[in-house]
Parts: sequence; structure tokens; C-alpha cells
Amino acid sequence: MRRGVGGGLRRLWPWRARDESALAEIEAEITAFGEALNGHSFSPGQPGATDEMRAELARALDAYEQAKRDFVGDRTRADALDALRALDEGRHALACLDALIAGRPLPERMPLCFFDARHGRAARQVSWAPAGGVVRNIAVCAADAVRLAEGPGLITPRPGPVSGLPGAQPHGARFRTSTPLSAPQSQVSGKGSSGEQTHQLAMPSYRPAVMVFSTNAQARVNLRFEGMKGRSSRLYRLSGDGTRITARIPLPEGKKAVAFRVFAAGGREAWTVTAAPLREVPRFHDGLDGTGSDVVHYRGGPGPGVLQYEGPSLIQLEALDDRLAYWVTVAEGSAGEHTFQWPGRGYYQVRSAGPWSLSAT
Repeated sequence: MRRGVGGGLRRLWPWRARDESALAEIEAEITAFGEALNGHSFSPGQPGATDEMRAELARALDAYEQAKRDFVGDRTRADALDALRALDEGRHALACLDALIAGRPLPERMPLCFFDARHGRAARQVSWAPAGGVVRNIAVCAADAVRLAEGPGLITPRPGPVSGLPGAQPHGARFRTSTPLSAPQSQVSGKGSSGEQTHQLAMPSYRPAVMVFSTNAQARVNLRFEGMKGRSSRLYRLSGDGTRITARIPLPEGKKAVAFRVFAAGGREAWTVTAAPLREVPRFHDGLDGTGSDVVHYRGGPGPGVLQYEGPSLIQLEALDDRLAYWVTVAEGSAGEHTFQWPGRGYYQVRSAGPWSLSAT
């Protein structure tokens, strides 16, 4: 099935000659992923196709477009690693699509290697601390795990936010849209929406902060961000599951405003978007219940945990760093019970469209 993707990318950046080989490899990976999308046999309208399958295809297509955007322009070499993160998102989406079609369990997901995204998928979690820093659990490739066992000083992370370092400054994103762009506001409101307007929420003076999206009635909403820095995805599916929506979403560092679009399924329910300090994030030690997407503050220690989910589509539990940027996905799956390991005390994001519960065991 043709999907209008694939093909080469123009080189529009001033890299030095010695970087050309590595850049050509990344470009080839983007092109190959586009060809894989073009050649995939799944069609959204085929018999037996489900909303979950269509959502995974949409996630893969979004990731491909994001990888192309990340890799074009006058940028630093470290920024090109953002394209690898987007490609990783797309490959995981296709793997989930294949699993859904075949009736298999959804594949487990480890993040890209903490020290260098070009190392590929991490193989294990290890304890590590930067010079003079605190110890934390990180996900590394098999080769870096061996190097760390031989001597922690043998490896240092590559510069840039994709290394996963707490406090890494996300790079500013260019807002690219052909739709009307509103002026930044401290509070944004509207009724319904089909995504025709790109809104801008002015960032507060305090950081870090969360975006609070709320409705005055039951609703189903997709919230799509124009930039992806510091996020695992640009699309957030929000649902009140019979009640009004109150969803918290991390706001990125290093921006004066965040741009987003609202897609409301039917009706003209009123909605409001504001920024809020971290004191409004729910805190817990042993357990917490919720509905839809939210940011939570786990105050317990490392150890086993249980995520229970009763909603549609997938649920994801993502660990955030101390600036609320995406760090690692710790649990993911469809409706049911999922066991995982809490990396430790900190902020986490639940991304779902239904009721869930979290506990430490």
C-alpha cells in the first residue's frame, strides 16, 4: 500500500567532511523506514482492522515525518540524534502493529542507549552516576554495559538532550504549521475543535511546570503538539471516561510558548488550557488511581510495581527527568495488569484514554 512516504532527503546543513559517513547512515535509515511504511501490507480499511491498529500506523507515520523534520536544516550534529529517537518510536509502532495483526502480545520496549542513541536499543538497566553526581538507573546497550562493568570512567555521555542526562537542555523547536497561529496566552480556551487552529500557551516564569487541560463535560480529545523535544510522542489521547477531563502534561524547558492543536470528537464541549506548578501534581507512596493522561509524583523507592488498565488502546508509564523531559518508558501495554520496576522516586507520566491504577508491591 502506498502511503506517500520514502525517498531521499536533501542535505541542507554545513557538516564537516568527516561527519558525512555517519550522517549518510542516518539518512539511509530514514529512507529505509519510509520504504518499510510504503510496503507494509496493512490497510486502515481492511476487514478486521481495529482502532488500535490504525493508531499504531498513525504513530509510525508521525514518527517518520518527525524524523525527516529533525534531520533537515542548519543544525548541530547532536540534533541529528533526534531523528534516531523519532525512528525508534516509528519502529516500535510498526512492531506493535504487526503484533496486533498476528494476535501476539505487544513487544516490550527498552529505550535507546543512554550514552549514545546511535548504539541502538538498550539491552539492560544499570546503576551509574556522573562525576560528582547522584546514582541513578540508566538503560544502556550491551557493549556499554560491559564497559561500565570494567570501569565506570570509561564512558561519558554524548552532549545533547538525547543522552538522557537530567538537566539536559532541550533545543528550541521551530513551529511549522500552515494553520492560523494564535498569540501566546497564559490561558487558552475554546469549544470543540477540528485542529484548524494552532494555539500557543505562554510558558510561566516558574519551571518546571505542567499543562492542565480540562473540559466542563465528558469528552474525547486528541491533543497534538507542534514540537516534540523532550517528549516521547507529539500526540496525547485524552478521555474523561464518563467524566470531565482533567489531564496534566509536562511542559518543556527552554521555550517562551508551547504550540498545540485540539481535536475533539463530536460536540462543542468547552475546554481550557493553563500552566500549573508541580505542587498540583498528585503524590503517592503505595498506590494511586486515575483516569486518562496525567503526571504523578512517586515518592517511594526502586522496586516492583503494578500498572492496571481498563481503557481502550494502549497505556504507557514514562519516567521523567528532573526537568520533566521524557527519560524512559517503564511500562506499556493494553488493558490488563502489567508488572514493572520502579526506577525510583520522581515524576512519571501516565498516557492513556481510560481508568488506571498504579501501586508499589
